[in-house]
Amino acid sequence: MLWFVLLAAGMWILQGLLGLWQLRHFNQRFKLLRKEGRVVIGKSKGRVTAGVVLMFCLDQDCNIIRGEKMEGFSIFARLKPFNSFNHFNLLELEESKCNRLGKSASKAVMNAIENYKAFINIAKSDMEVVGTENTRITV
Repeated sequence: MLWFVLLAAGMWILQGLLGLWQLRHFNQRFKLLRKEGRVVIGKSKGRVTAGVVLMFCLDQDCNIIRGEKMEGFSIFARLKPFNSFNHFNLLELEESKCNRLGKSASKAVMNAIENYKAFINIAKSDMEVVGTENTRITV
């Protein structure tokens, strides 16, 4: 019985260490994308199906420069290049364009769009425009 408890504890610790390794890799990739432009993240949790986390790097006009996607069940899932939407405008993407990706990836793309729109709305409401009516707000 003691061996079983020690084995379970060892597996739990190993899972935690591998989870930290995965998080470290994710943060490194995020920093690299962040150097190129703004980054938006979308996710889709899967209970029975594989979950998806994706990141899009955006230019000033909200066009997607490049993307990365992590898809899988386990802690061994890694970010991989996701170039399906390069040079598309994030705000002009529609769900019909995402259907060919699969359900989880499509949900992650739509979540990224929702997250970006929510960020823009919060940023605009926090800003106070001083000056003329023709002042352009850039976020």
